Amino acid sequence: MKKVFFVLLAALLFLVACNAEDSKEKTEKNNDTSEVSKVPESEQTGEEQGDIEDVNVDTEDKSESDSPINAEKVEEILTDYGLGEDDKIVSVSVEGGEIKAVIELDPSELVSIEDLAISRYSSSSDELLTHKGWEQLTIEFRNVGTISMNRSEKETNELDMDYFPTAVIMEKLNS
Repeated sequence: MKKVFFVLLAALLFLVACNAEDSKEKTEKNNDTSEVSKVPESEQTGEEQGDIEDVNVDTEDKSESDSPINAEKVEEILTDYGLGEDDKIVSVSVEGGEIKAVIELDPSELVSIEDLAISRYSSSSDELLTHKGWEQLTIEFRNVGTISMNRSEKETNELDMDYFPTAVIMEKLNS
């Protein structure tokens, strides 16, 4: 039994060591990439200019939040940020500045269905607040309730990121 324990311990230590090396390599890669953007334009070689152009392309992808939001984009955001593994989107629409969605939550043994709804609404609304083209977000969680909030109810944290306070989301679900 002791031999099995020591073998498992050795394997665990090996895996931790391998993971630490991967993290170190990724950090070094990120540091190398950030240095490229610090080079003044007058001193750039052709290769460095290509790297900077790639960075600009990535920035353009992130600015898509400036375009008005549509039902397809909302469904994508809900899928990425507001659903658990077995949750389902029943419907999504964007009409007259209001996003309306109906979601069927899969109950969890660890968390109440109400807490799941609050968490899902919070996660998806955080991302939706980065997009323009809507003023009201209404999500009906089947067998739980409906949460509806106006964009004007958002708050901004110290990182300059908009969000709906969890306490207010809870009140909206319970009202």
